[in-house]
Amino acid sequence: MSAKIKILIADDHHIFRKGILSIAGEDESIEVIAEASNGQEAIELIEKLKPDVAILDIDMPLLSGLDVARKLKGSNTKTRMVILTIHKDKEYFDEALELDIKAYILKESIANDLIDCIKQVAAGGYYISPSISGYLVQKNKESGRHENELDKLTPSELQILKLIAQNKTSSQIADELFRSIRTIENHRNNICSKLGLKGPHALLLFAIQHKTKL
Repeated sequence: MSAKIKILIADDHHIFRKGILSIAGEDESIEVIAEASNGQEAIELIEKLKPDVAILDIDMPLLSGLDVARKLKGSNTKTRMVILTIHKDKEYFDEALELDIKAYILKESIANDLIDCIKQVAAGGYYISPSISGYLVQKNKESGRHENELDKLTPSELQILKLIAQNKTSSQIADELFRSIRTIENHRNNICSKLGLKGPHALLLFAIQHKTKL
C-alpha cells in the first residue's frame, strides 16, 4: 500500500477549513496532518511537519498565502504549495506563477478540483482550476502569434501537448504512451523551443489555452 499524501490546510475561516477537510477525507490516499488559521502558523507547521502539499488561502492574517510561498521559496522545504483563492485577477495569478506555486484553485471550484489538484501536485505536476479559463482566454488573445504555430509541431508533440493540457505529468505521459520520461522531457523542450515558450508554467498555460484545438 502506497504512503498517503500528507497535506496541511491554512485558511482563517474555520468553517471553510472543515469543508476542505470533508472533501479531502473522501479520498483514502490523502491525510490531513495539520490546520493553520494564519500565514505565520502555516510556515511554522510546514517547517515542523513537512507535509507533501500545503493548501494556502491567499487572504490570511499576518501573512498571505503568497507571503508564505515567498518566505519558503529557496528554503530546503519540499512541500508543494497550492494557492486557494476567490480572486480571478491577472495580477494574483501571475504572482503565483512567478513564485513557482504548483497550483492555483478557485474556491468556487474546490469541490470539483481539490482531489485532482492534490494528486497532480503530489506527483510533481501543476494544476490550474479550469474555471480560471477566462483569464487564459484573455492571455491567449494577447499572444495570438501562437495561433498558427501549432502547425510547427509533429503529431507526437501534439499528442503530448494534449496530455499536458489534461494536467498530466511527464511520468504519467510516459506511462500512457509507453515511452521513457527522458523522451517526454525532450519532446517538451522541443515544443517550448519551437513555440518560444519560457518559464516553468508556460507550456502548461499554452496547452490549456489551446486545449480545444488539440
